[in-house]
Amino acid sequence: MEFSIGNDIKDGFDRTSAWVSANVDAVNDIANFYKQRAAIEREYADKLQRLSAEYFAKLAKQSSVLSVGDNPTITPGSLESASVVAWREVLIQCENISKEKKSLASKFDAQISTPLNAMHNKYVNLNNRWNEFNKDLISKRDENYSDMSSKKKSYDLACQSMESQRAKSIKSPNNEKIAESLHKKENHMNVAKNNYLISIAVSNRLKDKYYYQDLPEILDGLQDLNQCRVSKLNNIWKTSTDIEKKSLEKISSCLTAIDNIVVQNLPHLDTAMFIKHNLYNWAEPTDFNFIPSAIWHDDQDMVISDSTIYDLKVKLNNSCSTYEKYNTICNDEKQSLEELLSDRKEMLKNENYDKLENSLLNSITYLQKFTNNDTNKVVAEVEIETIQAVTHDIDMTITDDQLHTKKSKFSLFKIKKDEQVNEPVEILQLSENVNNFQIDSSNKKSRLFSSLNKLVDAYNTPINGVAQSSTSISSSSNAVALYDYTPQGDDEIPISANEQLTILDPDDSGWTYIKNASGMEGLVPTSYIKTIVKKKQPPPKVVPRKSVKATNQVRVLYDYEAQGDDELTVSSGDTVVLINDDGSGWSEVELNGNIGLIPTSYTSPM
Repeated sequence: MEFSIGNDIKDGFDRTSAWVSANVDAVNDIANFYKQRAAIEREYADKLQRLSAEYFAKLAKQSSVLSVGDNPTITPGSLESASVVAWREVLIQCENISKEKKSLASKFDAQISTPLNAMHNKYVNLNNRWNEFNKDLISKRDENYSDMSSKKKSYDLACQSMESQRAKSIKSPNNEKIAESLHKKENHMNVAKNNYLISIAVSNRLKDKYYYQDLPEILDGLQDLNQCRVSKLNNIWKTSTDIEKKSLEKISSCLTAIDNIVVQNLPHLDTAMFIKHNLYNWAEPTDFNFIPSAIWHDDQDMVISDSTIYDLKVKLNNSCSTYEKYNTICNDEKQSLEELLSDRKEMLKNENYDKLENSLLNSITYLQKFTNNDTNKVVAEVEIETIQAVTHDIDMTITDDQLHTKKSKFSLFKIKKDEQVNEPVEILQLSENVNNFQIDSSNKKSRLFSSLNKLVDAYNTPINGVAQSSTSISSSSNAVALYDYTPQGDDEIPISANEQLTILDPDDSGWTYIKNASGMEGLVPTSYIKTIVKKKQPPPKVVPRKSVKATNQVRVLYDYEAQGDDELTVSSGDTVVLINDDGSGWSEVELNGNIGLIPTSYTSPM
């Protein structure tokens, strides 16, 4: 079973990072444990007993944090993560050891404590890299937010200046100089408004990009880091038990018990428990919207006039040049990154965690480089979309004559110190294809690199529009196409109006996975199809029968040895009768006439 914190927990960096950091720091505690144990071995069983008691107390305080994080949405009760259970078993067996050989101390120092310290330092560095990566993304995102605020202030000042000039013109309606100044102020205000609107669009897109593309990759990286930690910790624990088996024949049975628990500590079990206890209804941050000046009544429409069109032409030319540059770079980097992530997934599937460690380091480097370039591409893309949406009937080409004329105008007039004007934007490169410039829109709230190849939450929101809600569909129903649809991506398929369809995987994100009449399978917009739900026929009458006590059987997933008189020993694969499950984490079951308690997490419904 595959798990993905990035897919399942939205905006979960703080809780995930705290959980991973706590587990990485726990490695240092375990390393210190074995180091102190080596010293205690020389002072025999009394010191070993004190050490075990000390770390039992630490584990009691950290058990919940290591299992489900600092602030779980569901309290785990008495349940603990697989790693915590394994760690607890180590301490239990240490309590049973009363006498140790002095030679064991040197083996613990060389083969257990030192590797754990090295492991802790290595994983701390990896964890810090992921945290720095997230801070870098937030910093770049917030820079755009700050730029938007700056554009808003410039727009407000322009509105204030315009209003002041308008007041002067009312007092002197026939003054041509004042009228001309009023016209300039209005142009300046309109340009400032356009810049503000563009910055709003960019900020909204970068917000979506962070929450739906960048952050999920970071969370999956932290998840893989933690699973590597679990795997390596298991190996070191197994090494410690091998040493003790050779040195202490008397306690071989205790160490075998540790082995049995560690073997069951699969790297993904901690992740599964963490996700289960941290799922919550995440509310997406609201989009930014145009805020008019308090002293100037205005709407959110961009101003398109002879005086503002040149500024938009320059910005469109520059955006086209930037988009072409970063689109080429991103396409090359994306292919390499997809191969790297695919290899990482294969390593996880094959449980090749030694190679996965190196792959994680490469993933951070490549992903960070790609994400920064992709952000630059998205900024240019949004600027192009925003400008093209309001200038589709206007020739946006800048000629050399226009460029020369514009530069001359700026050199003829001196600007007063108390006037605020927008400096002319430098043209990166003149383009002749701006009118027909095509882009591949990234307007999707989805994972860019997804093992499921399925949208997290697809959407199609206009620049100044509001997203429409989608309608969920029953998975057992068929459907008919309401409109023709031409696929826009590799995971989509075409449909024709009135075509009969089969729903394979319903989804509440606005897209549905279907099979069309030609047998093709893929995604189509949910709003383009209509569900056909067949009414179920009433069931036939049932012949009355004698009352029989209902039984509910469950299958045992893991071996469990009773730890108390009220518990029951079971083996993996046993089928037991479930008598009572009160939600406490323990189930009362019956096996071969014997009744007792076993952990609920050790069972699965038949």
